[in-house]
Amino acid sequence: MIFVKGVVGLDKKGPYIIQELREKSQGTQIWGKYLILEKVQRKTKDGKNMFNLKIGDSSGEINVVVWENCAISGALEVGAVIGLLGDVGVYANRVQVTARKMKVLTDEDPLEYLKAPNISIDDLVYKLNTMIDSIKDDHITNLIKRIFTTELTEEFIKAPAAKKIHHNYSGGLLEHTVTVCELCLKTCETYPMLNRDLLIAGAILHDIGKIDEYNIKVVPEYTVEGRLIGHIVLGNELITKTINEMRAEGIEFPQKLEWMIKHMILSHHGVLEYGSPVVPLFPEAFLLHMMDNLDAKMFVFDEKITTSEGEDEFFTPYDSFFEQLFFKYRY
Repeated sequence: MIFVKGVVGLDKKGPYIIQELREKSQGTQIWGKYLILEKVQRKTKDGKNMFNLKIGDSSGEINVVVWENCAISGALEVGAVIGLLGDVGVYANRVQVTARKMKVLTDEDPLEYLKAPNISIDDLVYKLNTMIDSIKDDHITNLIKRIFTTELTEEFIKAPAAKKIHHNYSGGLLEHTVTVCELCLKTCETYPMLNRDLLIAGAILHDIGKIDEYNIKVVPEYTVEGRLIGHIVLGNELITKTINEMRAEGIEFPQKLEWMIKHMILSHHGVLEYGSPVVPLFPEAFLLHMMDNLDAKMFVFDEKITTSEGEDEFFTPYDSFFEQLFFKYRY
């Protein structure tokens, strides 16, 4: 049992997954097991302690309010799995849960509560390897295979693509990278002047710095160098280091090709205010930026619509980060 015997009003219909919580009416009592994704401690106006938690499972995320009178067993920390008994409510047009009782479940595996890519890791790895094997330019092939050592490949497969916005789970970077590659290759069919091999290289390597930007023991967290330097510069440094090592061993790598690959990494955010030190200056760099942005935005639209909160039939609640609401009706 998650809770001690005698819990008043324990819903025998549970446990509920997050997706089911959003569909419950206000005042419904729920229970289940969830992963703590975020924790913020606050004080009420009268000086009492309270917590705001974001909890999740493989079906989604939801906010939890923890008042001082909540019975808590164990230390509430990010990455811990908890048993939760609480009441569904709505605040600012968003569904949330007010906790009654919580217990940290030390025997639970947190990894089982994380979101995962829509495609299996094995299938994503196969797709990526197939695209790498299709590259005809020997210089690009040598660079990519030199970068993807066994150790780095394992890190790449586990890494998230972001902390919050898109593909923010283990395997998310791999999933995002494969999709960006596929989008770039599809566009090559329409614009034959594009260099296919250069595009594949840019698509595969554009976020390579994220393996050092994030640490994902359970949930994604920034590393020190991730905060101070960022994945764009970290990726550029890795490319520079690898090419210098190749040349030191007598392996030729054209200077102009180095410039172009590094430019694609440095410019893939598209505009200076989003973190790129330069804007895209040739077609492959511009297309990479567009396809990277497209995949991230499509992920956001799908997430916002499929995990919509609130009672409005047509629109999600206003999102302060994107400064818009989303039309959630699907025809």
